[in-house]
Amino acid sequence: MDIATFITSLLGLIGVVIAIFTIKSNSDLHRRQMNAEVFMKYAERYEQIMSSFPEDAFRARFSMSEELPPQSAQLTLAVLRYLNMSSEEFYLWKKKYVADEVWKIWEDELIRILQSPLLRREWQELESEFQSYPEFLEFVTAAQRAQSAPTPGVSSGQPAKP
Repeated sequence: MDIATFITSLLGLIGVVIAIFTIKSNSDLHRRQMNAEVFMKYAERYEQIMSSFPEDAFRARFSMSEELPPQSAQLTLAVLRYLNMSSEEFYLWKKKYVADEVWKIWEDELIRILQSPLLRREWQELESEFQSYPEFLEFVTAAQRAQSAPTPGVSSGQPAKP
């Protein structure tokens, strides 16, 4: 093999390595951008859903001790919209469309809300709405059975165990 052939082969190899690196970098960038877009879109939906909660129920969604607001169609619909959005987030995470870091932000709040007396009460009426997604049903049931808040940093797709 002469020197010209060697240099040509080496340059070709370097070109392939650069191409692979560029494709990987672009893929990572695209994935991060998509996660940011999904996060922003769901943050917007979250804000809309939270603004649909009746005033007397807004604080009760996090409270473990506050008196529950009266049941109403508006409250049940707001909780249903929240749970639908949460089931979509859960699905996107399970199918790896959303990064674990994004899911972790959502999961901590979701579990905390699911454990509130307000969501426990509303879930009794809304559980049948989620029969077509048994994995999410299991997630909610496990979260509501948990005795304590989730352990920070645990993201297994199941609520943290006490």
